[in-house]
Amino acid sequence: MIGQRLTMVAHVERNQATGKDAWNMPAIDFAPLAQVPCFAYSKSSADVVDGKKSVTTQNLRMMFALGIDVREGDQVAKITDRSGATILFPGPLRIEGAVDYKHNHQEAALVRVA
Repeated sequence: MIGQRLTMVAHVERNQATGKDAWNMPAIDFAPLAQVPCFAYSKSSADVVDGKKSVTTQNLRMMFALGIDVREGDQVAKITDRSGATILFPGPLRIEGAVDYKHNHQEAALVRVA
């Protein structure tokens, strides 16, 4: 089933901070939450050229098993191979939007955090 497809590991973090910062904005303090078996892939990519600037955009997605506690706003520090030796997607990456529930897995869109 889906377990054979999950050949990567996502190092997921969650914001543990409470309260406000000096500018009265919500405080941010991401702490490790779990190492989740996953499969990440680039759904599409495009080159954008604007005058002298050139950038490549990617539509990055991650699938993981049902029942895993990953939600919108969580952050992925890195995605490695199963052994953890090779970083496949360096982070941080933020889970953007609601997590999609499919018939045998969950899927989330990832956005690079600048």
